[in-house]
Amino acid sequence: MKLIQQKRIHPKGYSLLELVLVIAIIAVLVGLLLPKGFDALRTARVQQVQKTVDTLKTALVDYLALAGGNGSLPRTEGAGIPTSGAALTGASDVAKGNAARLDAILLATARLERPLSLRMGAQVATSTGTGNEVFWNQALNAFVMTPDAVPQRNWSGVARAEARLATPALLPSAAQGANFRLDGLTNLSANSVVAYLVIPNCPAKDAQELANAMNGAQQAPIEGAASDAGIVAFAAPLNGVTDVYVFLTAL
Repeated sequence: MKLIQQKRIHPKGYSLLELVLVIAIIAVLVGLLLPKGFDALRTARVQQVQKTVDTLKTALVDYLALAGGNGSLPRTEGAGIPTSGAALTGASDVAKGNAARLDAILLATARLERPLSLRMGAQVATSTGTGNEVFWNQALNAFVMTPDAVPQRNWSGVARAEARLATPALLPSAAQGANFRLDGLTNLSANSVVAYLVIPNCPAKDAQELANAMNGAQQAPIEGAASDAGIVAFAAPLNGVTDVYVFLTAL
């Protein structure tokens, strides 16, 4: 009786050359598509900031029209921050400025529906420090604390809106929101209160693209340099990041 020997068929594997070619093709595709993906994400971040700026401008117009208001922007930085209470009023301008925010005023008066949240810059969403937060009392047109105390909260690392007296003696890149050259040449009036959006620790490329989009080609800064023209101002990036200031309005 003959034994019928069955021929074993071994599946053919990939050769080393074929594997190298596949890996090389994948690497090329990743190299081509990955930068486009980053660019798309950056564009989305820029568009979100632009929409936030539009929302804040509308909220400020609504706030200024509130019944019982005085038709002016409350300062939240520097001298002249409106406060009520002996301890809070007696605190330093720096302590009060760290605790007070313009977007908090817009939230307290229902001009904004939700807190600011940007995907650009620092992703910190809460203040540092301890103790109670200051809050805005529209009836008093002032910040208050309950119980009255020196503020210990610090919002300086969070994306936020602020308002301060203009300082035209400073370059926009150094003024921290106190000056903008909207036409590229003219400083803000020394008697005006300027409102602005702050984006802390913004990556240099994001800052550049935001300035390109909002300032326009004629006022776009040189890559890696400070931005001193238009509605977007920032100092030259250091270690790849910079604080960005976006003009909202001046009264």
